[in-house]
Order: sequence, then C-alpha cells, then structure tokens
Amino acid sequence: MTRTAACALAVALVASACGQSGVAPPPSPSQCYAVSASRWPRVPPPRRPVTDLVVRLRAGVPIEQAEDVARGAGGSLVKVRRRVRALVVRPEPRTGAAALATRLASDPRVLRVGPDVRLHALRTPDDPLFAQQWGLQRIQAPAAWETTPGNGVAVAVVDTGIRSHADVPSVAPGDGYDFVQEDPDPTDPGDPTYDCTSHGTMVASVLGALTNNARGMAGVTWGPGGVRLVVARALDTSGGSFVDVAEGILWAVQERGARVVNLSLGADDPNTSCPPELQQAIEQVSGQAVVVAAAGNTTDTNPDRQGVVCPANLDKVLAVAATDPENRVTFYSRRGPEVDLAAPGGRGGNSCSTEIVTASPSSSHPEGYPCAAGTSFAAPHVAGVAALLLSQNPGWTPFQVRQRLKRTAQDVESSGRDEDTGCGLVRADRALSGETDPTPACP
Repeated sequence: MTRTAACALAVALVASACGQSGVAPPPSPSQCYAVSASRWPRVPPPRRPVTDLVVRLRAGVPIEQAEDVARGAGGSLVKVRRRVRALVVRPEPRTGAAALATRLASDPRVLRVGPDVRLHALRTPDDPLFAQQWGLQRIQAPAAWETTPGNGVAVAVVDTGIRSHADVPSVAPGDGYDFVQEDPDPTDPGDPTYDCTSHGTMVASVLGALTNNARGMAGVTWGPGGVRLVVARALDTSGGSFVDVAEGILWAVQERGARVVNLSLGADDPNTSCPPELQQAIEQVSGQAVVVAAAGNTTDTNPDRQGVVCPANLDKVLAVAATDPENRVTFYSRRGPEVDLAAPGGRGGNSCSTEIVTASPSSSHPEGYPCAAGTSFAAPHVAGVAALLLSQNPGWTPFQVRQRLKRTAQDVESSGRDEDTGCGLVRADRALSGETDPTPACP
C-alpha cells in the first residue's frame, strides 16, 4: 500500500487597500468597523478527525466502479472527484481506517490510498481596526491603472466561497461552484458566531474589489468592469479536503477559463509533502494559468518549522511572502528558497495603518470593511497584478507572466534574492512597463 503525507492546508487572512486620489476615497470611520479580539475564537474551532481515505483509481478503471470499490472493501463512498480520478471513502462504524486502507490497497483497481485531510482558514488572533489603506500604494497600483484596469481577465479564488457585498464583484452564472456541498452555488455561509469569517470574500476583495464606485475600498484590479471572478468553494468553517482544492483548480482553469488562480491556503507543517493529486492538478494547469499561493503564516521559533508550505513550495507556483508598511518582511511570514515574491500583508497591531483593508459582510455589518493580516492577503495582491499584466498582454503564457513579475520586483530586505522576500516586492507599475531595479534581484 502506498501512502501520501497528510497535507493539512490552512488559510491566512490578507486584505487590499483603498485607493489614492483618482479612485474611491477611503471609507469614513462609520463605514469601517473595529473587530475586538473577543469576537474571534481564542482557540481554533475543533478540527474533525481524519478518518476518511482518498483512493486513486488506476488508469483505465471506469470511475463508475467507485461505489463497488468502496463497498467491496467495507467502506462507504463519500464523494467522487472525476477530474482528479479520486474517491473519498469512509470507514463503517465497526471498521477502522487502517483496516479499510489495507483492503482498499489490495484491490487491483486501486493505484494508491492515503488519508484525507481537512483544510482550514488561519485566523489572525488580534483583530485589526480600520484607519488607513496602504497596500495599493506600496505596489504602485494607481500608476498601473493608467495603463490597464485589468478588464476581462478570469481570476479564480479557491477558498471558502463568496458572500454578497456591494463592493465585491458578483459571480456570473456558471462561474461558481461549491465543491463542499456539491452544488453550483459558491456562497460562503460564514460563521454566525464571529464577525469577519468570510475568508474567501476578503481575499476576493483584495484582488478585485469594485473601484472608483464611490463606495468602500479599491482592489488591485479596477472595477466595475474589472476581472471576471471565478469562485471554487473548497473550504468551510470546519475545513475541507485537498482533493476538493485540486478539483476546484482543474474546474476553474479547464472549464471556466481562469488565467490566474489564487490559493490563500497552505499546510500547517513545511515538512509535510503535498499529496500527488494536488501536485498533478497544479502541473496540469501550469501552462494555462498563473498559480499564486500564500507562503504561509507561523509564529514557531523552530527554524525547521518556518519553511514555505504546500502548495506554495511546489514548482510553477508563485510563493508570496507578506510585508509591512515599511516594506519589511513580517514576523509571521514563512521563509525559504521557495519564496518568489513579497506583497503587502500587514504586521498586525490592531490598526489599519499596519494591516490590510478587506470587504466582508457580517450579521452586524452587512457592508463591513474589516482589516486583517497574513500571507493570504499578500497572495491576492500578486494575483491581481498578474491579472493586470494579462489584461495588457493577453497572449502571454504563464511562464512569461511569472518571469516578468519576478524580474520587475523591487529589491527589499537583503540585496539580491533572499529567503524572506524572494525576488522582492511585487510592483504593478513596473510589471506593466518592464522597468527594473538597476541590478534586479532576479534578472
């Protein structure tokens, strides 16, 4: 029996800043609201034990045999992922996962068996206040908007889904799917217990909030008429399966034409290998879409546990670290040779002057603009710039986009490429113009 390492993906919160002159003004104090620390859970929600198994069928085995494979081994079929060619099988009450895995592995139709893993959103424990929006200024987005607002580029957000907000683009029919509930409605139900739990909405607002509409915040891409948002809901408040993330990536790119994929999620442990299904999904779409992933968040002081996590540590993925208003890498941002770029993520501190503004509705603030910090919000800054670049150069390949973003980054931290910020801070204006540092960190 072959086994896969469990990839416990997690998500960090990051946000986009409002614009400067010429774009929508920053929200007034009445529009932004502070989220007190008491509104966030002091401990993470309980995580569901991993007992389900992911079963990969051999090539040539019809996917219609999924039920027979599961029942023949004494398990129950939970779901089928046709694009990934994987099944999720659950042990019966009297059958342990280990015994079920052994029986499944002995089936000649089965290629591999491994544990399913729940994906989780990383919450920032100290919730921010709203005062200033600085992220767009650091990446020089207003200068880039003079060239293109990013119109028409399909950008996928694989996350917790989306909630209705007047400052976030609506999802066109067919451009959303819920891989958690298996239906075409990607709505994120949120968590009524806490404000600001709509992680996918917050991420989407950073890269594509409606801009210049006299309301709320601005995104990296200009709206209305900005990016076409494609939403794959692969996480809920209790987590999600990595095969749902893989399935969401393939669906968004191969069936909905997404040219940029944002993955504000990552494994808990940098020493955990990405499951083959997730690796293969990213490899399959790497020639069609730019895949951007958060490098991950940690406060672990053990150097062996500070590295970049799955899936950001994979080839052909742009791994994004987080920076503060002074363009310094944040204390929580994961480090390592896999880091490609850095972008505003905020350093915390209970103030929007040091965090990132996002849009997210809650029961008490239907059109709220919470501030947050994390590499999950750094990633959509880069995804948004990639969309601007593809709007300007629709014929470019993902490889060309990745190379341009790295070459035109602003060298920060140590001179040259480093493990904190990679090639440097993403610069929207330079990405469109081709301007570089006199000695680029990544020539």
